[in-house]
Amino acid sequence: MPLYAYRCADCEQEFETLVRSGETPECPSCHSTHLDRQLSLIAKPASGGDSGMDFGGSCETGGCGMCPAMAGMAGACG
Repeated sequence: MPLYAYRCADCEQEFETLVRSGETPECPSCHSTHLDRQLSLIAKPASGGDSGMDFGGSCETGGCGMCPAMAGMAGACG
């Protein structure tokens, strides 16, 4: 289910919505189906392989930087 950005041609409301196959989206404000799909911009990846994310800390504190899903679970990542 892709997330698309739209602008309503009737009330000019801008919104994003998940669109399932075969489904016609409608404006959440006026319920019109006269919509213009907007161009979605994709973030440029950081250069040099750096993700730009810094989780900091150490495994003992739950923030070794290698397992962000385990943050808050001290010692769980190593």
